[in-house]
Amino acid sequence: MKKLKAKEVLELMISVLLRYLEEMKEFQDIDSEQFEYGERVAYVECLEYVQLWERSKEYGLDFDIEKKYPL
Repeated sequence: MKKLKAKEVLELMISVLLRYLEEMKEFQDIDSEQFEYGERVAYVECLEYVQLWERSKEYGLDFDIEKKYPL
């Protein structure tokens, strides 16, 4: 696996986590509701930490994450 710079890793994480959260908006399975909620919490928390990065707005995190993806 190719080694990436920190900026590239953060860029990849932002992209993947946002995609997962968007996919979860469409997925409704009553039997896995608790598991899905735990996933959503983890993804939102990760994005909030990444948002502390000084360049996060340049990479698409220029919004209130919990407003867009409420817990």
